[in-house]
Amino acid sequence: MILTGTYERNLDAKGRLSLPAAVRDELSSHVYVLPAPDVEALYVFSSDEYEKWVMGLFDKRGGFDPRKREDQALMRKINSMATPMDIDSASRIGLTEALREKKHLTREVTVVGNFDHLEIWDRAVWEQTQQADDDDLADLFYS
Repeated sequence: MILTGTYERNLDAKGRLSLPAAVRDELSSHVYVLPAPDVEALYVFSSDEYEKWVMGLFDKRGGFDPRKREDQALMRKINSMATPMDIDSASRIGLTEALREKKHLTREVTVVGNFDHLEIWDRAVWEQTQQADDDDLADLFYS
């Protein structure tokens, strides 16, 4: 599964996000949503990709070891932040007020495909980020 593209969306009055048609078929009917640890967005993973992502966090440590306190602490923290959600019959997910507040999401959002997951950004924040990143794109390609 590879998720790509940029899609402008509006959250409805209940905080539901209609998933872009181009990515709906790539996701299962069940997803995990969590605040991104590195950017001002929410991550959305399919069940399979969420498991791969979480376990990948332990690769540099030699894999997850349930007998290591540090591994248990990281696993607990990540899983406590993740909210399981079903995609409804109208291809929407409901973003809780707590999730929206954590990443300052307003009604207008941008959904971005980032290989194994989607990112949900406040549209104004996304646009500011892109303006700053445009200048650095060549450096990212050739460094």
